[in-house]
Amino acid sequence: MKKNEELLNRFIDNDLNDEEMKVLFLELSTNEVLRTQFRTLQTLRDGLLSIPSPDVPLTLDLKIKSLSSSSQLRLLPNRSVLRRVVDKKFTLSIPTFAATVLLLLMGSYIAATTIFVQKQKTEYVYVVEMQPVIIRSNYSN
Repeated sequence: MKKNEELLNRFIDNDLNDEEMKVLFLELSTNEVLRTQFRTLQTLRDGLLSIPSPDVPLTLDLKIKSLSSSSQLRLLPNRSVLRRVVDKKFTLSIPTFAATVLLLLMGSYIAATTIFVQKQKTEYVYVVEMQPVIIRSNYSN
């Protein structure tokens, strides 16, 4: 049954060779259900073909053509950067991945030891001996 439906759809699309067309017409002569489907598909196709195509105003057509050739259209963001990266299909070999990770680790080590470390400063603290200070209060616990 699936084969017959496939042949029927291909016939409607004008995609059958002579041998397949003979097989389809032989099956149509014996199969009432397939004939009903055939009539339904033909009616649907004829109905779709009879719908007039809409006329596009010339001004709209010219506007679309001018936009497509202008640089303004190329400047419009049509997708996010993340989507463009995700859409690209690429493969990464294990040695390339390992080298990338190693370079990242080396870069972070160099940054941690040179950029983010403060230079040593020498500070001098002078200790001066002072007399003890006695603080008296009226507060008692």
